[in-house]
Amino acid sequence: MAKDSLPELELANVRTREHITDTVTEIRRRADLPARTRLAVAKTRQRWHRDPTPLVALAVTGAAGFAAIVVGIRIRNHPGARLDALREPAPVPVFKPVKVGKDGKAKGVPVFSRKDDKHNPVLQERQDRDKRWAKVQKQAKKSRKQAAKRSKLAVKARG
Repeated sequence: MAKDSLPELELANVRTREHITDTVTEIRRRADLPARTRLAVAKTRQRWHRDPTPLVALAVTGAAGFAAIVVGIRIRNHPGARLDALREPAPVPVFKPVKVGKDGKAKGVPVFSRKDDKHNPVLQERQDRDKRWAKVQKQAKKSRKQAAKRSKLAVKARG
């Protein structure tokens, strides 16, 4: 360093200042978020005018994903989507023939009616559960009435 001449030192000093100025400018550019956003929007607009296919594909994919989520939620919330509904037996269709009148002609139209399967264990379990639940509800109603009656009597005794 002692051997460096004054013009060489000034030249090195100028280069260092330019390098520092470039670094500060780059830091400002990266830190300026609104300008970077405007640049990104401008690039997207240019890309849209040049070839809109990728952006359309992106929008369609997003819309399909959103629709899939909405449909999934609708299916999940529908009563038929419950696993319990899969266990419930479908009623068996039974043909009901038409009654024949005294004159030998058919009265009405043959129809299909629905008849529950008597030997289906799932159906029997559900019917038993419903009976037990009805009994519990009846007992709860009776105990509520008794509690209300006792509270009325307690109010009368105080008053």
